[in-house]
Amino acid sequence: MGQFFKMFFAALLAGVVLMILPFILIIGFFSALASLGSQPEPVVRPASTLVIDLSVPIMDRAVEDPMAIFTSFSTMAGNVSMPVSLREMTETIAYAAQDDNIGGISLTGEGFGGGMAQLVAIRKALDEFKASGKYVTAYANLYSQGDYIVKSLADKVFLNPNGTVDFKGMSMTSMFFKGFEQKYGVGVQVFRTGKFKSAVEPFLLEKMSPENRRQSLELISTIWDTLSIAAAQSRGYDREWVDRVASQRLGFTASGALECGLVDSLLYAEQYDAYLDSLGGENRVKYAEYARHVTGRLGMHGGEDRVAVIYAQGDIVYGKGTVSQISEEALRKGFEKAAEDDRVKAVVLRVNSPGGVSITADNIWKMVEDLKGEKPVVVSMGDYAASGGYYISCGADYIFAEPTTITGSIGVFAYIPNVEELAGRNGITTDQVSIYPNSADPTILTPVSPGLSKIIQNSVEQTYSQFVGRVAQGRGMTWDQVDAIAQGRVWSGVSALQIGLVDEIGGLDQAIAKAADLAGAVDYSVVEYPKTSASSLEQVLSILNSDAQVKVKELVGEDLYGMYRTVRQVSESGEPVVLTRLPYGVAVRL
Repeated sequence: MGQFFKMFFAALLAGVVLMILPFILIIGFFSALASLGSQPEPVVRPASTLVIDLSVPIMDRAVEDPMAIFTSFSTMAGNVSMPVSLREMTETIAYAAQDDNIGGISLTGEGFGGGMAQLVAIRKALDEFKASGKYVTAYANLYSQGDYIVKSLADKVFLNPNGTVDFKGMSMTSMFFKGFEQKYGVGVQVFRTGKFKSAVEPFLLEKMSPENRRQSLELISTIWDTLSIAAAQSRGYDREWVDRVASQRLGFTASGALECGLVDSLLYAEQYDAYLDSLGGENRVKYAEYARHVTGRLGMHGGEDRVAVIYAQGDIVYGKGTVSQISEEALRKGFEKAAEDDRVKAVVLRVNSPGGVSITADNIWKMVEDLKGEKPVVVSMGDYAASGGYYISCGADYIFAEPTTITGSIGVFAYIPNVEELAGRNGITTDQVSIYPNSADPTILTPVSPGLSKIIQNSVEQTYSQFVGRVAQGRGMTWDQVDAIAQGRVWSGVSALQIGLVDEIGGLDQAIAKAADLAGAVDYSVVEYPKTSASSLEQVLSILNSDAQVKVKELVGEDLYGMYRTVRQVSESGEPVVLTRLPYGVAVRL
């Protein structure tokens, strides 16, 4: 009997603990938040070193933090990396250059948390910081290629004695599903225009088409030239050095990296700390703390006149969308506020998108057309402004691209998943009756009828013709001139400048300055749209999700993660939707 009561009370206690534990955790969580919310201002003593971890997620516009203290909480927890706004980082670096208490910057972290456009922008900001006469140093156990290209401009680049510098050149990898489709009886019915529109090749071929191979090699060669030569010049070397070091991967060992000049010295972390002390920077200030310290003092706050930055970030979707997608509804609110506010003298549309649904892209193009009749509209392109991303950009008064921007891809396609053969192998069949030959919409179990195929293909071709016409109108070219450089072909920012798709190479800051100049605004502040409408919980989940995606990608690798995304995107497609988008399942490796 005694044993029975022991087990009974043990089970009862366990049940009580399980019931109250969530409440204890919630109370503890919010107690921690409350204590973090009243953190004192960081002490920035003279000769402090600003420590910037470049591995944190860097986005054009980070998800707005619904409670600022979550930043501190996530840092304390150590398992969630809060996204950082690109403008915040570049302007904080610029502020540090003028701050008498900052002696220099230490660049840390392994891997670069942004895309190629963010890489170029942050490298430029750091270069301007160096021009102030202050030091920049860099340290890592392992340098990814993007990480190294940013940190190569440091006065001294240090590496762990057992580390690696992954300086190897660029590649572009595409996955092809034709064999998988044939083996398992699944497939995709495709409609497209343009000999370079490679977005659908993974479903039709087993390897790259000659046209796609040519454009892909030209694209990564142009981007690599820009980035690698910048790194080489920072280290005092030339193109010949780049080719020798990258082709032989001389940075694969720490000794090799030192011998070939990729790094200046091999140090353990403790030795690097001692080196920073020797520079007089015994006091370290983390970037997150310093950014919080200087909030309200940055250059984004100016006079009564305003330049509005409207962010178009992510896939272009139909309907409401999410905070990480481009929807007509969200952008319309931003455009309307910019148009109605007399203090807003000009608008910058910051585009970072591979494209998406064509009807949404055209509706956004119309918003730009309407707004630029009242106020100057300047486009700033990020990592991508391709296909639908270029569609919404082409009508602007002036277009900036980074040298590494992937743009163009002026082409159209539609696709419909089909698993009829797989279903048949497993005893599943379908049958239907229709009023008219084309009354029935295709499903994953029923193929597109010949008549409907012609209708969809005609829609794709009409959309392409309209797309080319929009570009011709916006860029002051003829339809034939645009068609010659369109056909779905992808271009780098440098190449896009040469063929007239953009007006100038530059980043967001230059675009803002140009917009102000076109409007005649001298003393101005910057406002950002659209305001995030997601709830606090949705925003926190978005932050956690972005960090989780990074972790999953690291765990399973780029190829498997890309396959997952491709399968998900195709499976989400229902009725045929005409798309203006870059290829799915293509990884540009830096």
